[in-house]
Amino acid sequence: MPGRIWTKRFAKQRRNIFAALFVIVLGLLIWSGFLWWRLFVAEPKYAIEPISGEESAVGNSSTSTLAQRPIDGLMVPAEQATSSLFAVMIDNFPESRPAANLALALLVWEAPVEAGLTRLLAVYSSNMDLQRVGPIRSARPYFLDWAKELNAMYLHVGGSGDALKQIKEKDIFDLNEFYRGWYFWRDRSRARPHNVYTSSELVKDAFAKEGARQNFAPINLASWVYRPENSEAKIFGRFGKGLKIDFGQMKVEWKYNWEKKVYEKYEYGVLQKDESGAVIAAKNMALQITTIEILDEVGRRQIKTTGSGKAVVLTYGLAIEGVWQKKDASSRTRFFGPDTKEVVFDPGATWIEVIGDTYNYEITPGNQ
Repeated sequence: MPGRIWTKRFAKQRRNIFAALFVIVLGLLIWSGFLWWRLFVAEPKYAIEPISGEESAVGNSSTSTLAQRPIDGLMVPAEQATSSLFAVMIDNFPESRPAANLALALLVWEAPVEAGLTRLLAVYSSNMDLQRVGPIRSARPYFLDWAKELNAMYLHVGGSGDALKQIKEKDIFDLNEFYRGWYFWRDRSRARPHNVYTSSELVKDAFAKEGARQNFAPINLASWVYRPENSEAKIFGRFGKGLKIDFGQMKVEWKYNWEKKVYEKYEYGVLQKDESGAVIAAKNMALQITTIEILDEVGRRQIKTTGSGKAVVLTYGLAIEGVWQKKDASSRTRFFGPDTKEVVFDPGATWIEVIGDTYNYEITPGNQ
């Protein structure tokens, strides 16, 4: 009799376990289906315009003085033009995608790391309303110089020994999840190590608390040259509808969308989108060609970030061949055309693709 009761209890427990597993699997299938629909089926949406308090800047011009924001050349309320910036080390491993709110970044550097992959440094304004940014990964030395030139708070999860050393040496205002974990969280539904995120609310809290402790203050950022918003002013250069880059394991392509007047990112022919389903797009594309040295068997890189080198800037459907220059870690990276004058950018987001001088790339020609 006790054995029969035990058998019934066991059978009931097993049914409950199977039912729970069924619910979990069903939930995962529904979520996966929804995510697949958002990324590959739903009508593409674009997140290249200002958001939050910035989205109605022009509409509120009667009550707010407008000023050009140096980081992207857009006209925003004057008090927002000098807002502090934060730069996030975004994971770009295929299993980590889609990234959260990557399409809203004002400026992005993409550079190679180990194994023929790339990592991203995505820059945001502290007054943006971002519920989720990530996944966030470890620091690499060369990204530090790009965060330094913007005087941006640098968010990362650990890093190489050299990178952690240089953060201190270069006096970079950073948030490391290993030591200030309360400004981050781990998404239990994502696999480690691709599951660390932050939000603009946490970043603002860090600016208020850690910024005072580290004597951080916004600086007057040296702006690039931008043509007036919505202007049809001529930009000189040959037609360049796109750019193809061979990073090794990653094959990246940017195509110009004449209707939207933006460059859209593709990998292996697939249009890239972020977690919200927004297309990864930019008003300007800059190809920064430099010297890259592989340091060890792991494949860690040393990338030249200062000095000068060859560059190609794609803007408004045109390709402008010239050079990039950066005097030191604190100086802005600048781009010059063949006439030695600074390139005129289209106001809006810019992506900078950093490649070695031995990498293969192709500027895709075309007519409007």
